[in-house]
Amino acid sequence: MFLLETPPGPLVQIDGREYLYFVGTGYLGLQSHAEVIRAACDATQRYGIHSATTRAGFGNIPPTLDAECRLAEFFGTEAAFYFASGYAGNNILLSALADDVDIIFVDQLSHYSVWEAAGQSRRPVYHFRHRDPGDLVAGLRKKLRPGQRPLVISDGVFSVRGTIAPVAEYCQELSPYDGAILLLDDAHGIGVLGTHGRGTYEHTGLWNTVSPLPQVGEGPEVRAAGPGAADESTGGDDLNTPSPHPNPLPKGEGTSVGPLAKGEGTGVNSLPSGEDSAVATFLTATASKALGGFGGVIPGSRPFIEQVKKASHWYEGASAPMAAAAAATARAIELLMADPDLRTRLSSNVHLLKDGLRHLGFEVDQTPVPIICLVTGTAEKMQRMQQELMARGIAVAYMPAYAGLGPEGGLRIAVFATHTEETITRLLDELRKLA
Repeated sequence: MFLLETPPGPLVQIDGREYLYFVGTGYLGLQSHAEVIRAACDATQRYGIHSATTRAGFGNIPPTLDAECRLAEFFGTEAAFYFASGYAGNNILLSALADDVDIIFVDQLSHYSVWEAAGQSRRPVYHFRHRDPGDLVAGLRKKLRPGQRPLVISDGVFSVRGTIAPVAEYCQELSPYDGAILLLDDAHGIGVLGTHGRGTYEHTGLWNTVSPLPQVGEGPEVRAAGPGAADESTGGDDLNTPSPHPNPLPKGEGTSVGPLAKGEGTGVNSLPSGEDSAVATFLTATASKALGGFGGVIPGSRPFIEQVKKASHWYEGASAPMAAAAAATARAIELLMADPDLRTRLSSNVHLLKDGLRHLGFEVDQTPVPIICLVTGTAEKMQRMQQELMARGIAVAYMPAYAGLGPEGGLRIAVFATHTEETITRLLDELRKLA
C-alpha cells in the first residue's frame, strides 16, 4: 500500500518521495484546482461538514442544489439527482426501472457496482461476452420469453481496460424488443468523451440534446479490439437462476414507478429514430473522476428524476452529500464548462502517449480514453516493471485483480490534461528502457 501525501496531479509525493504520477482518475486535474479547493473550504466553514439529515426533510443546503443545477446544465437535461456516492448509482437507477424490467443482461467485465446492483434487483441476471453484440443477441434469443422486457447494463468506458462499450450496436440489437432499456455506468466517460464531454452516448452519436456548451473535437478513432476477443472473455452463461418472485421489490405508497413510454426518461434517449425508438437509454456517473468533485449523479427529465427519488431510499434514507463535496462539484463543473481547453489538452496528451506506446511495440487503441492497460508477460514481469518505474520516480499502477482484468493483472496508466509533453516523454523513455 502506498501513502499519497499531496493532492493528485502530474507530480505528487508518495511515502516521502516525489513521483511523476500516472495513476488514478483525475483526468482533467480539477480535484486539485485552487478554485475547487477554495469552494470546498468555504462551504465547510459556512455549512459545516454536512446537513446531518436526509434530503427528504431539512437536508437540502445551497451547495447541494447548486451542484444539481450545474450537473443538469452540463448534461443539458431538465434536472439531475446528486447523491453521496457514484458507486450507488446503478442500484438507484435499477430501483426506479424495476417495474419496467423482466431480465437483465450484463457485460461480463462490468464494474463491481454494476454486478452488485443487478444482483440486488431480484431479476434474472445473465452475462454476455465483453463488448460482443452478437453474444448479447444470442442471450436475448435464448432467455427472453414473448413479451418480456430486457435491460442491458454495461460500463460506458471500462475502468481498467479503457475500452468503450459499442452502445450503438447494443441499441440496434435491442430495438426489436418492446420496452428494451440500455443503462450505462459512464463514470470514466463523463467529462472525457463527446464533443461536450457528456460521455459514451454522445461519443457514439446517440445524444441529440442541443446545448450552447463549447464543443471539443476528439480526433480520429479506431475501435478497440473487436467484440468477443478471445483474450477478454469466456462466454455468456447464466450467472444465477431466475428469481422465483414475480414482483419482489417492496412497494410503499407513492413509491411505485409506472411503465416508461418509448423514448421517455432522462433526455439521453436520443437515437436517430427519435420518438419512435424502442430503446430507452439511461446513465449514471460520478463527479469524482474527470469532473473533479465527488458524489454520484443521474441526469434526466424532471418527472423521471422525481421518480428516481421516490423509487430509491437514497433521497429519504441516506445522509445528504457533504457540503464540501457538493460545492467542489459545482465549482469544478463551472470551470469545465467555461474552459473547453481542458478537454483539448487531455485529448492531445492521450494521443501523444498512445502514439508513443505504439511506437514502442505495445498494442494500444486510438480512442480518446485516457486509460491505457498494458498486459505484457506474466504478473511477475509487470510487477517488476512497476517497481522499476517507481525506482526511477514514475508512479503507475499494477493491478493484480480488478473488474475486467485476467488472472495476470495489468499495468494501468492514466494520463491527465495537466501532464506536460516532457512528463509524457519521460514515461515513454523509461518504458523504452524496460521494454
